[in-house]
Amino acid sequence: MHTASPIQFQPNTLRTKPHSYVDTPHIPPNLSAKEQEILKWCAIGKSSWEIGRILNCTEAGVNYHFCNIRRKFRVSSRWLALIKALEMGLIHLEGETELHPTVVQITRLASKSL
Repeated sequence: MHTASPIQFQPNTLRTKPHSYVDTPHIPPNLSAKEQEILKWCAIGKSSWEIGRILNCTEAGVNYHFCNIRRKFRVSSRWLALIKALEMGLIHLEGETELHPTVVQITRLASKSL
């Protein structure tokens, strides 16, 4: 019977993480004006379909922008992207009257931690 020997990794053979803006939080990702606007509407609680109607584009077009936003922030959901954008100051929600309840809670927690 053959037994496999355990693989020994040497510290110098392990790959390092590629450099990204996640590693350097002082350099925020570059969001287009459309991506910022879509994130603002998301903060208010609008769905992709509603945002598409507001911005006169398709739901697929809005989802395409959300895909780019998630990629730029290296997150898996639009809510995480929204949180990161708020934390980095890329979008501003002052004067927005009807924020989504989750966003209100997040902004309150963020202001307490500052």
